[in-house]
Amino acid sequence: MRNLFLLPTLLTLSFATEAIVTHVTDGDTLHVNMNGKDEKIRILYIDTPEKYGGSKLNKDAKNAGISTKDEQELGKLSTGYAMRFFKIGDMVTINTFKNDRYGRILATVKKNNIDYSIQIIKDGYSCIYKKAKYPKELDNVLLNAKNSKIGLWGVKFDVMNKLCQ
Repeated sequence: MRNLFLLPTLLTLSFATEAIVTHVTDGDTLHVNMNGKDEKIRILYIDTPEKYGGSKLNKDAKNAGISTKDEQELGKLSTGYAMRFFKIGDMVTINTFKNDRYGRILATVKKNNIDYSIQIIKDGYSCIYKKAKYPKELDNVLLNAKNSKIGLWGVKFDVMNKLCQ
């Protein structure tokens, strides 16, 4: 069942639908069964460290002035966080906005009415994705995690500080 609603921070129309988690790819990407179809979801507003090797990892590490090894270590921890938050078979609410250039659905995801984007930043396992509009209240959520040195901030503060610039 689809419901139309307006997210004030984006000022765009989105559609909310229920889905079942089928696979967690990494800290900011998962697969769900939505309306009987497997869909790849890129979760809005967050940017977790990369766990896979490749051009994105190399580019991120170079731009941040960190080693790919350090970023991958944090990427694995961020993925572990996502796997603890989302269990296979969990019912989630997906608020879809559009598809990205890779065909993934850009969406916010809630489980038990908890917004994953807010929670993963609050728990210190993600940066804010700042290359697009995002709710500015996330800045304070990130700052609190950083100042408290929780999650990845407590593991490699300097690396997270560079990744989250």
